[in-house]
Amino acid sequence: MIARRSTKRYVFGIDMNKCWICEKQGNTGEHLIKASDLKTLFGEVSQSSPLYFHTSKAKNIPVGSIKRSKRLKSDALICNDCNSRKTQPYDRAWEQLSIYLRSNWDTHYHSGMVDLTKVFRGNVRESVLYVHLFFVKLFGCRIIQDNVPINIAPFQYSLLHAKPHKNIYLSIGPRPGELQKKYAGVTPIESLNINGGSAFATWLYMVDTISVNILYVTKYRHPNVMKNTFHPEKFLSKIKIKK
Repeated sequence: MIARRSTKRYVFGIDMNKCWICEKQGNTGEHLIKASDLKTLFGEVSQSSPLYFHTSKAKNIPVGSIKRSKRLKSDALICNDCNSRKTQPYDRAWEQLSIYLRSNWDTHYHSGMVDLTKVFRGNVRESVLYVHLFFVKLFGCRIIQDNVPINIAPFQYSLLHAKPHKNIYLSIGPRPGELQKKYAGVTPIESLNINGGSAFATWLYMVDTISVNILYVTKYRHPNVMKNTFHPEKFLSKIKIKK
């Protein structure tokens, strides 16, 4: 008897061959740094004019395509429908805020404030929710990819129903480190695990001069940790810069 070995791999009950959001067939990986952020920061990228990709294990790996390179994408798959129709409004909201922040960063940093009514036309509250959901999506990709012990179901629900995740908070501040070179990246997820699950987790999304701190906080919301964070359920038209 000859048996074929299963190629399925499961993380937290999610078939890694399927979209982690809706659990239909997966087609593509999500860019861990949004493609539009990379394009506006680095311009045209090609085999003759590549980006250089760094990890903790290797440095200066040339990347000749932002769109096609698997190195820039999460291992957690999503389907075409979730990648386009369902989550595209979230992507566009972050793209709009990202461009605005980076084009006016010195002004925002010194004032300590960002007026969101100057960023988004129309429904500002909805746009803030969509920015929040963009990072909910990225966080979910990283939970699956890095085996972070956080329940993925609330992430799925938030993305599919355009509802905020009650435990995800964001703050915006300057990118740490020297700014001598153009740079974009994400930090490892640091988490506090209790009884096999994460009670707290944090990581940075960095592009050019700015960083977004993404926090997963369940119960113990210490004032120092939560300082200058924002959440769509506590909507403000202005957000403070975290210094």
